[in-house]
Amino acid sequence: DRPMIRLVLLIAVAAAELYSCDDGDNATVSFGAYAVECGTTVPYSTAHYSSEPPVIKYDAGSDGTYYTVAMIDPDAPSATDPTYREVRHYLVGNVDGSVVRGGRFDATTSTILSDFVNPAPPEDTGAHRYVELVYEQPRLLEFGTVDDSILNFNITAFADQYELRGPVASNFFKTQYECSDEYAQCGGGASAEAPIDCCDSDLACYKQSKYYYQCLAACPSDRRWACDRAMAK
Repeated sequence: DRPMIRLVLLIAVAAAELYSCDDGDNATVSFGAYAVECGTTVPYSTAHYSSEPPVIKYDAGSDGTYYTVAMIDPDAPSATDPTYREVRHYLVGNVDGSVVRGGRFDATTSTILSDFVNPAPPEDTGAHRYVELVYEQPRLLEFGTVDDSILNFNITAFADQYELRGPVASNFFKTQYECSDEYAQCGGGASAEAPIDCCDSDLACYKQSKYYYQCLAACPSDRRWACDRAMAK
């Protein structure tokens, strides 16, 4: 059926553009110490354990105009079998132009529709793309609640539902499950996760608290670290 084939091809092309930097301007994105530029690799130790979402700026944001900002993973559980496409990692609406130029959002300045969820690509699934998108709203909106599940979100359908224009800006970074280098975080985070391996066999993942572990050659001689307190007993 040729019309159906054409429709499938059009959807595939639209998705390819959405998950790249081909739509609108480049959003200015930084995550921890990393400036994101259309495919920058951000270490797992930063992306997965960061207590703050990436900074997502739209430098051309206009005062008095409202925007919706999203971050999605189209590669879950893997890029070769994306049956969970898209995973919703962050969704914020009613962001005034003056705020979107700053790139940081909270409930006092915007409508947080879906809290930030750290990237968590499973082991052995390769690199995942994490796509940041900025849409222009027609006006200040009264949004309905989004589904509790962050899996199989559809940002295009969401944009159509609320008559959003764009995306007017986009960017993306990549990360994958991996061991941690020396001095990098290797466990904890907001979910107080169990430690993972350090890349160097001479290092170990030492615990400061349930929210922070670090790959080090030895436990710091500092009672603020749980490993030091344990050794002192």
